[in-house]
Amino acid sequence: MNAILILVAATGMGLAVASFLFSGLRGSSARERTAEASPVIGGSDSGLRLVLGRLTLVEGTSVLRGHLVANRAGGSFRYASGDKSETRNILFMDADSQSSRWLLPDDDHVIVHQEYVYRFADNPRSRQPVATLALVKPALGDPNLSEGRLLLLDPAGRNIRAVADGVRELHTAALNAKGDITILFERRQKFILSSADAATLEVKSERQVTVPRLQ
Repeated sequence: MNAILILVAATGMGLAVASFLFSGLRGSSARERTAEASPVIGGSDSGLRLVLGRLTLVEGTSVLRGHLVANRAGGSFRYASGDKSETRNILFMDADSQSSRWLLPDDDHVIVHQEYVYRFADNPRSRQPVATLALVKPALGDPNLSEGRLLLLDPAGRNIRAVADGVRELHTAALNAKGDITILFERRQKFILSSADAATLEVKSERQVTVPRLQ
């Protein structure tokens, strides 16, 4: 009797694993077909599938914004197909001028973190975007340990400023009581506070924050 129960359990587990693998292969095949049917983007010769995601209108502007995504094989099993998605660039499409532009000049980098800054509003649904922080790192290397460039840009992507180089991690960004953008990030194992003008996005100041050592 025990042998029969073990056989039934093993059969059930085998069917579950087979179903999981089939679902992953089917999802990967569907993504490949989507990439082939999408507009030709060009760019990387590394063999990665580059797909431009759905473009959405930036509130209060005539600009649509979409992410260029690459699927890299060999990700962890938390991805159904074993693929890991990376944002390689951001496209801004102007509906008025019928022109478009990229945030970055190539697809050799990964935008590992984006932080959106909004104006104060009593109703969260009525918040207006002020700017976006984008942490850009080289595509090669560990995204958690490598250093990159921190960019500050307006919602339409017309005004782009470099905040700092050598940034490992972006923690937060928000409007402060004076109406400036406060940015907290890590650089060379130090916490750095930066302030930028919300209107011009010009960086006004930068200072290191001293954190007391625990005894």
